[in-house]
Amino acid sequence: MFIHLPEDVWLDVFRYLEVQDVLTLRKTCRTLHILGGNDYVWHRLIAEFPLPIDVPFDTRPTALPADELQRLAIKAIRLDANWRGPKTRVKRTRALLNDKSGQYVDHMQFLPGGKWLWTAQRTLKREATYTRMNLWSLDDVDNARRVWSAEVSGIYRSCTVVQTGEDDFATLVAGVCDQREVIEIHKISLEESPTNFQYGLYHPNYPLYQPPAPVKSRQLQVVPHPRAPHLRPIISEIAAHGGVLIVTVFALDTGGGAGSLQIMFVNPETGATKWIDPSFAQPFSFLWVRVWGEYLFLIGQVDEDFVVRAYRMPQPFPGSPSRTPRASPPRTTTPLQEAEEDEYAYTDLGPVVAQFVGPTPMAVPRHHIPHVSFAVAEPSLSAIMFYHSSQPHRAQLLRFSFDVSGEGVTLSDMSSKDFHIGDESSPQLAQVGALGFRAVWLEHNWETQQNRVMKLAFDPHTGAAKVGMLIPPDPELPFTPNMCHSLAFDEVTGRLCLAMYDGNVYLLDFV
Repeated sequence: MFIHLPEDVWLDVFRYLEVQDVLTLRKTCRTLHILGGNDYVWHRLIAEFPLPIDVPFDTRPTALPADELQRLAIKAIRLDANWRGPKTRVKRTRALLNDKSGQYVDHMQFLPGGKWLWTAQRTLKREATYTRMNLWSLDDVDNARRVWSAEVSGIYRSCTVVQTGEDDFATLVAGVCDQREVIEIHKISLEESPTNFQYGLYHPNYPLYQPPAPVKSRQLQVVPHPRAPHLRPIISEIAAHGGVLIVTVFALDTGGGAGSLQIMFVNPETGATKWIDPSFAQPFSFLWVRVWGEYLFLIGQVDEDFVVRAYRMPQPFPGSPSRTPRASPPRTTTPLQEAEEDEYAYTDLGPVVAQFVGPTPMAVPRHHIPHVSFAVAEPSLSAIMFYHSSQPHRAQLLRFSFDVSGEGVTLSDMSSKDFHIGDESSPQLAQVGALGFRAVWLEHNWETQQNRVMKLAFDPHTGAAKVGMLIPPDPELPFTPNMCHSLAFDEVTGRLCLAMYDGNVYLLDFV
């Protein structure tokens, strides 16, 4: 009887169902299988789906057909079930890198979606330090490949990887210290070439696909603001927005002062720079910068609070003034310069557009903010904090979602969840996703001197944050967490990458 209802009635019924209900109905008969595979149905289902789904970069879910959305929803449900289980199963382990020289990877970062991985690896040559940077394609894990590699002089500071709408290009911006603070800018081609080498030697298990030469490479030196030459800038974090780089620096007072946090805009094409007035960063003892839409967000700790402040994004380099210095040839080092005296003035961000304060004050002494999530396309961020002096030891997950428009910035959701951590341990290498659904960190036990990898799962239905062990101290894997030196985590795919002290890098999938 129900089968013979008009199609528009069934489409209206599907509006009140969740993904699991539609998947179950599709198994009952051919008619409901066809009706439940309608694009209109799945576009509405995904709009209300509570879990993050692994859509391709720069693609809206409504642009995908029903079959693809169903596949992605099933994958998200399976990952969520595995992640929340008392024992999370590793579905696949892949040895990504085996560096026999023993040079371990210092830092790793996934691009959104977990399909690309950037690594930075320090090397020592002729009593000088170099950083080897690599970009890995993980779209096909069984044939993971390194599509780009470069070695620069200096010690790694920070990095951001920007993937544009062009599928075959990405821009890598890295800060390094080679007796001076330098910004490396590389526009990388992601296209493959048939060559297959590993550090110049053929290696079937760890292939290197040599791409064409980078489209553009530049190296820019960071110099102090002309009005504060005694403050030596040390690169802390690099963000990118459009054609502008936003560099957070720690300004070290060479005259013996306390130093301070500062923010600088950089035009990567011309080498021009504009410093934000220090008064905007002065209240923060920890500071991260993110950009969404037309707004610049300053995020960090002010007194006892976790604070998010939004400003209108200024135009530090309007037009192309004739006084702007010309770009230097590729692979040359040029100081970041400003032109005439009137351009030496600090940039003013204007009034605060909006301010949001975490719901729980950080009144407990000796707290630490180890990680604020990386920027993603949606205006969402999460932070994870650990309290070292509370009894029992505890931590806090903060989640923010914003509505950003030309009219202003409003808060669509904010939550704070406390959770317990081991009383005889200390957390390290924490990573949290922008949506705050999942987080990982390395936990070191003081008594046993053993490490284990911990996980956090946030339930959007109940609002509970559940903590469990992801990888035990003695796993049935080709490594132990005691060997771990750095890690990278992607919240949407649940993909985890671990770099070991012996030079090995392992990729773990949980779905």
